[in-house]
Amino acid sequence: MALPRKARAGTPVQAKTLRRTLAILRDGRPDLALPQLRRLARFHPKHPVIILSLATSILRTGNAREALKLFNTLLETDPLDTRALMGRGLCLHKTGDRPAALDAFRRLVATDPLSWRAWQSIADITPHEDERVHAIEGAADALLVLSQSGNTSHEIAAKLTTALLDARTPARALQVLSARPPKPETDPLSIRQRARSLYLAGQYEAALTEATRLLHALPAHPRNTTPPPPFDPGRATQVLAEMLDILTAAGAQCFLAAGTLLGFHRSGGPLAHDRDIDIGVLRVPGGGPDIAGILRTAPGILLPRIARPGDRYFGLMHKGVAIDIFVHERQDPHTLFGFSHTPGDIQWRVTGFGLRTASCGGHTWRVPSDPERYLAELYGPAWQAPDPGFASAV
Repeated sequence: MALPRKARAGTPVQAKTLRRTLAILRDGRPDLALPQLRRLARFHPKHPVIILSLATSILRTGNAREALKLFNTLLETDPLDTRALMGRGLCLHKTGDRPAALDAFRRLVATDPLSWRAWQSIADITPHEDERVHAIEGAADALLVLSQSGNTSHEIAAKLTTALLDARTPARALQVLSARPPKPETDPLSIRQRARSLYLAGQYEAALTEATRLLHALPAHPRNTTPPPPFDPGRATQVLAEMLDILTAAGAQCFLAAGTLLGFHRSGGPLAHDRDIDIGVLRVPGGGPDIAGILRTAPGILLPRIARPGDRYFGLMHKGVAIDIFVHERQDPHTLFGFSHTPGDIQWRVTGFGLRTASCGGHTWRVPSDPERYLAELYGPAWQAPDPGFASAV
């Protein structure tokens, strides 16, 4: 939620304190800003900037119910306060009231169609696919208008490209990137976005060229970056079981796939050097359940905005664990799976198979009917020998 850059509160000393506190909040330290904002609110209980900032700090430190009361107080004075509407929607979503949260976000975009964050929030939580796509396009349109205002921030420019890719318009994203005047040889973010746009447009050779440039543009020893948490096989197993329960309960034919099957079949658990868990879904005649719809309506799961019903691949994070879901399609005598329907994209082909149950790692899983043949076809005849550097896509 954006915060005001200038504000006054009472005496010059208090105004200075407020400016300093807002700077701390903008720097991402609501825990440090909160005590000062509580003190200022005692002296100025109706000051809109102080109450808005206090509510924002409280929300960011995890107390959505207390923050909601403050956002509601602001809306009683000004029902069209867009920042308070955004805060109200975020609080309601945090407390599990998705319909009321959607109502707040819808009111916000009706008041301010350029509120791209509200459009994206609608896209993230609406149960209706048509509204979700409309909201994704609304966010892209809003960011495009803001980017043409003549005072475009780096954040807006980067968000615009991502929003256009979420809207599945990589050609428009490439046009925006071409019109942007960055330092193309040294700006890793721009190069990364161009590589992704080219890949999604099916221009794989050009995407590889950009990816190679990205490797040279990245610093050898990046500063101020937090390394990702190490892969935790125990947590990964818990998340794997939870995801399989969700998908299976909705009627999907799920099984351990790729590296996750390799780990469990060979050693009874996820590979210690892995980065994610791999889940397979067998597409049945007629298509079977809508995987995107299942994941979007499951509590606590946030599917990337670019995902659509009918996709062959879904990548997401859940409880700190990366998850790859591959939809397997039978084309006798083979079974195919890959990243997209775009010709030329990465695809694997294995001998057709059914599913059976297997016990390993203290759990009972569904696996391909001949797991060893499946693994040999993916990883080669030496699949039983550990190889931390193996990449099946290569």
